[in-house]
Amino acid sequence: MGREHTVPGPRGPGAVSDSEDAAAPSARMPGVRAEDAAPPSIPSPTTADTSYAAGALGTGVEVLFTTSERALQWAWRVLQLARGVVEATPRGDAFIREARACVVDFLDHIPPHVRRGVEEVLVFCNLWQAVSVRLRRRGGFPAGDDAAWRQLCEDVELLQRAAQARLGTAAALEQGLLKDLGHLRALALSCGDSANEVTVGMEVFTRCIAELMAVASAMRRAWEAAAGELAESAAWLRAGDPAFSAWLAEHLVAAEPAWERTQKVARWLRDVGAFAGQP
Repeated sequence: MGREHTVPGPRGPGAVSDSEDAAAPSARMPGVRAEDAAPPSIPSPTTADTSYAAGALGTGVEVLFTTSERALQWAWRVLQLARGVVEATPRGDAFIREARACVVDFLDHIPPHVRRGVEEVLVFCNLWQAVSVRLRRRGGFPAGDDAAWRQLCEDVELLQRAAQARLGTAAALEQGLLKDLGHLRALALSCGDSANEVTVGMEVFTRCIAELMAVASAMRRAWEAAAGELAESAAWLRAGDPAFSAWLAEHLVAAEPAWERTQKVARWLRDVGAFAGQP
């Protein structure tokens, strides 16, 4: 961003790139459509959005939630199939034990982390709106108004720290899914060419985890964009340029509708999760 006060914003690519984790479907996966192999795409922001990060996070958190729900359904399906095999052959085998362990690890860690991600998007939107309300009440930023400048600096730094903290949460989710995916792929190699209901179910479950990780990566990049834009703005504010301070205040207020749309999405997802008995 130059001294001409061009709009600060993300420098990276769009919200999602294709992931190698969603490769072509295996021959042992009947009933799975080819289009299911690709991770859900998060569209690039449009000119109607006043904030790239708000648009990317609004779309991303919805896809993250729905993709995790699909993975959750297959996790329970695999457990049911594995239980049937164990009941038929009580001794079971190593593959069944490992498959159940992978699914249980997913159920213990990933769905709660996804719901936390939804809640964190909602809280950040609320914070942005609070800042916007304060800026609207204050009005203009005349030269020499040090109190207004200090308040704006504090607000932008507050938003930047909040985005940075959520970036850490998103990165942790991405790393947890990467670990799960590694375990699942190693397990798939260990079962060789055997094909039964459990192995097919595990392949579909593995595909769900790959898709979920691709979406989690997009969410992490969206938080990076938000944190980067706010950090850049905070740095320019510290230079004490009154014209930039006035422009930035207008920019933060203008971005409020985009964050309000994202807030509505996150609130709806939170309510859906609570209604389904997922605290």
